[in-house]
Amino acid sequence: MSPSPHRRPTGRRRLALVAAAAVAAAGLGAVPLVVKADAVAPADLAHGVLPARDGWAASGSGTTGGRDAAAARVFTVSTRAELARALAAGPAGAPRIVRIKGLIDANTDDSGKPQSCADHAAGTGYSLDSYLKAYDPAVWGRTKVPSGTQEDARRAAQARQAARMVFTVPAKTTVIGVPGTGAGITGGSLVVKNADDVIIRNLSLTDVRDCFPQWDPTDGSTGNWNSAYDAVSLRGATHVWVDHNTFSDAPHPDSGNPVRFGRPYQVHDGALDITHASDLVTVGYNRFSNHDKTMLIGSSDQDTKLRVTLHHNVFQGVVQRAPLARVGRIHLYDNHYDTTASAGYAHSYSINSRAGAQVVAQNNHWKLSPDRKTSQLLSGDGTGAVEGSGNLVDGAPVDLVAAYNSANPGKKIKTTVGWRPTLTAGLEPAAGLPAKLAAKAGAGVLTEPGAKAPAPSGPAGGRTLTVAADGSAAHRSVQAAVDAAAPGDTVLVARGTYRETVNVPASKHGLTLKGATGNAEDVVITHDNASGTPRPGGGTHGTAGSATATFSANDITVTGVTIENTWERSAHPGVKDTQAVAVNASGDRQQYLNSRFIGHQDTVLNWAPSATGQYRQYFRHCFVAGDVDFVFGNATAVYDHVNFTLRDRGAAAGGLGGYLAAPNTDAAKPYGILITDSTISSPARPGTYYLGRPWHPGASAVGQMVIRNTSLPAAVKTEGPWTDMGGFSWKSARFAEYANTGPGAGTGANRPQLTPDQAAAHTARAYLAGTDGWNPTG
Repeated sequence: MSPSPHRRPTGRRRLALVAAAAVAAAGLGAVPLVVKADAVAPADLAHGVLPARDGWAASGSGTTGGRDAAAARVFTVSTRAELARALAAGPAGAPRIVRIKGLIDANTDDSGKPQSCADHAAGTGYSLDSYLKAYDPAVWGRTKVPSGTQEDARRAAQARQAARMVFTVPAKTTVIGVPGTGAGITGGSLVVKNADDVIIRNLSLTDVRDCFPQWDPTDGSTGNWNSAYDAVSLRGATHVWVDHNTFSDAPHPDSGNPVRFGRPYQVHDGALDITHASDLVTVGYNRFSNHDKTMLIGSSDQDTKLRVTLHHNVFQGVVQRAPLARVGRIHLYDNHYDTTASAGYAHSYSINSRAGAQVVAQNNHWKLSPDRKTSQLLSGDGTGAVEGSGNLVDGAPVDLVAAYNSANPGKKIKTTVGWRPTLTAGLEPAAGLPAKLAAKAGAGVLTEPGAKAPAPSGPAGGRTLTVAADGSAAHRSVQAAVDAAAPGDTVLVARGTYRETVNVPASKHGLTLKGATGNAEDVVITHDNASGTPRPGGGTHGTAGSATATFSANDITVTGVTIENTWERSAHPGVKDTQAVAVNASGDRQQYLNSRFIGHQDTVLNWAPSATGQYRQYFRHCFVAGDVDFVFGNATAVYDHVNFTLRDRGAAAGGLGGYLAAPNTDAAKPYGILITDSTISSPARPGTYYLGRPWHPGASAVGQMVIRNTSLPAAVKTEGPWTDMGGFSWKSARFAEYANTGPGAGTGANRPQLTPDQAAAHTARAYLAGTDGWNPTG
């Protein structure tokens, strides 16, 4: 992926700011909201302030955010509407603390119903197909920015989305994630405009997608698609502390999007941008991953002020701008950079100093991937400076500027600056940074003052057994902790990648498997067996046995982890049985929360060991990716507020995208698979994917599935999204839809729809109630 030009599209930034101002009023009076005011002891995390000498934000009076908030202005929020209400609550200028509990989906209405791109576009006249036709360079040319009917419609649709997902953070405010809740915002943008004294801490800030990026053929030599929203945008902001957050495009990386007009169709903009004379900013202990245009400091060569400190941050799987600095005085110390490509994000450069920026780079560490060179770590226009000392590449000292200048004699970076950093709390040698920051950077690390992690001891049941791949916990592998656990215990897994298979047997009922950070990207359990993979003792694994993780126990909870099966068909052309399961869910009353499940064929097996027995599995706020029958089985499974990605199989599949689901529900059971209030997306070509087909291994297998209130992508076959399997007609199965939206939605003859009365019987609660009234939906 080639880097984009360094200018900032001003029109789109204005739109985001107008929307940020509007969100305080948009819809807040229409639906009564309850925002809880909490009296919190002064010693708690939410009342914390920036330590002395901790970067530029410690200058002058320092940064205290909402420390002095009255008890009635300490809000705990868990929905988009509550967050907007808390940030807008008067009186203006009074300190406030906003505690975010759990994960907030910003693309929702005031009742919490997900809002798809199609919902945002409704009534504006915008359609992507019409937009592409209107501004195709072969028709529109490459010398002027789009204007006219479709561009006006795009702007209107974008404004409607912004009114939902852009939040203005006022002065004297702390926005903080409640420890231990997986706190964060997905799809939302926090804007701090002309405000002083703001703290943003302990949040997972993911997938800030612009549904309506603008095509600009004049942007660079080949044009670019530009999006409007950053996860955090500082504009004219002063005294801001951004601490222990995780920034990522997951679960929808731009690499999954098609190329349009010869350029990547980018739907994400910056992760953290600091522009328009923002000043006195400290950015510490954050984690940036799977992103392109990561951090812009200065929106133009005429920007001013911009005194910014970045320390103890991790940049992993980012393309560029870590940061791109203009004009200001920037101190970068004790940051860790990993140039290894991730999720399609290939490194271009790390630090860009231009427009007279004066950067001091001190004691930073780079892990250099084999495809990159030391000379590619910096970039510039010949006017910026980088004064470096104590920097390491793969543990060895290096002169970053000398390496860059040797390879770029026409745009040499200056080597001296006219200032000296003095606010350097925590400055340390670079050698230990990779190990230290693996455990200490990002969201989910902070705890309340005085809190202690539960000890892995005590009576059976209710214990916490810890896992860390580096040996710093009681167990190195997840399976070792599971083996040692008793029913009701919690297996707490530290940040890291665990290459293993995991089996939770039926005897471990009530077990919780939990990622320690609350961010599923941080804790990855991975393996690569397929059904046809030979077993060491002879034979092959079979479909169920190929699973990376098998959960056979009742009443288990899996939260905050990624479980993937990375087996690839192309790497094993001789293997005919290509099913490769990530998760085998085969117990009752199982919950899978805030997690990611990734594979190709047969990603998630929802299994009832007794075909007519009661086996219920609930997935909420998860991400599931695959390409063939990747949600399948005979259990009762509910996918609620789940993001699905239909992966593009490309030419190898002969033009067929694939199949989302393959239920084989027993005919005696009324409920099989329900997908509700979810979003399905896909980079595959339009009209190439089926929603499902009925797996019919025996006479009693008559698949049941409903997809309702869900956004469907253009990849879905609109004329007939269901198809036969193995000679068994889909019309003999029990397939239906209700109130779906998006370009893949439809109501034709081959798309059975529920009536409103029928829909009332096909809810998450109805599917899961069973004989004991189980209701995990709350």
